Amino acid sequence: MKKKSLILLPAFLLIFFTACENESDSTLTTTVDFEDVELGENGYWNGADSSGKFISNGFSFLNEFTSSSWGDYWSGFACSSLTDTITAGYDNQYSVAAGSGAWGSKKFAIAFDDSATVMCPKNELGNYTVKSIMFCNSTYAYLDMRNGSAFSKKFENGDWFKVTVKGFLDNNVTGAVDYYLADFRNGKSYLTNQWVKVDLSSLGKVDNLIFLFDSSDKGTFGVNTPKYVCIDNLEFEQDAEK
Repeated sequence: MKKKSLILLPAFLLIFFTACENESDSTLTTTVDFEDVELGENGYWNGADSSGKFISNGFSFLNEFTSSSWGDYWSGFACSSLTDTITAGYDNQYSVAAGSGAWGSKKFAIAFDDSATVMCPKNELGNYTVKSIMFCNSTYAYLDMRNGSAFSKKFENGDWFKVTVKGFLDNNVTGAVDYYLADFRNGKSYLTNQWVKVDLSSLGKVDNLIFLFDSSDKGTFGVNTPKYVCIDNLEFEQDAEK
């Protein structure tokens, strides 16, 4: 019996590893890390070129930019390499609280205000399945929540700030995932200045993603907390064969 088991074991291992290899060969993984985005001399792109978007690894990150006598205004997505973790306020809106992109990379994206939208590219392999994303607070939002400001409060017991990612396919919602960038409920005192990987696989196949914000700190005009989040390393999968 022992001799027979020894003969069967290599055959079993061969079948096992072949199955794993075939499974990985059937799936293509795409990671959007923003390292291919060209930034301006100030170290960020905010839509001032009026292109309405930037593209990384084929995925489009939409942007609206307005210039007026009152100053420039943008919403949607920006891309940045700024890492000032000390300076508080709006003038430091393009920096990440972690001091670098995810895993020490140079670049990352920033979603600002509600309905920041990511559009998936189209190709012969069909729709993408979203897998995960990495989040970190912007320095602006992080210091506002930690210290308070003229427009927003210092976070205390019961306060929270979250980003919600909604998936869409053919204009239908596929699901939503909440992530709390700050959570002071139920005795917690969580306020992240590090990159955190968040599972988005429940959203399934998507053709676009939309980012929304909410906070316990609200006023007459809605959320007082600066509605920013830094993102990096979005992972998508696609069937290798249609």
